[in-house]
Amino acid sequence: TSETKSTLLDTPVFERWHIDLEVALYIVLGVLAIVACFYNLGARTISHDESLHALYSWKLYAGDGYEHNPMMHGPFLFHINALFYFLFGVSDFTARMSAAVFGVILVLLPALLRKELGRVGALVVSALTLISPSTLYHARYIRNDIYMMVWAMLLVIALFRYMDSRHPKWLYLGGLAVTLSI
Repeated sequence: TSETKSTLLDTPVFERWHIDLEVALYIVLGVLAIVACFYNLGARTISHDESLHALYSWKLYAGDGYEHNPMMHGPFLFHINALFYFLFGVSDFTARMSAAVFGVILVLLPALLRKELGRVGALVVSALTLISPSTLYHARYIRNDIYMMVWAMLLVIALFRYMDSRHPKWLYLGGLAVTLSI
């Protein structure tokens, strides 16, 4: 039998819940991402681009339907924002909530690339994503940029996981990421 080599990241932090240091660090990064993406989210004035996305999302929410216009971004942005309006009401804050959720997701996604990046490398990528001014800006702005970052990351994850396992679920994830990015 081969023994598993323990590293610092395997150090138990909370014995009762079997949370090691690595998981604890991802929890901390997730909490910091939530704070960074959601803090004072509705305080800034809606920009022109945001106003168009917020308006057409509101029209969809209000029952006026959705008609794609090539001058605007794909349908995902409008549908997810209409869903957030339905769930949480209509405000500047809720107009940006879905982007903030995707910003948090983006910070945590490198955990799924631990095999390729290494455990420490994936944590570093997550931390750098968290403090990236560009990522934080897009995670607090109602445009398609943050969604596209998540779809691209999911596509990369699906590619690597499929090459490892040849399991069709990873092809489906990749196809879903491509479909939602349109």
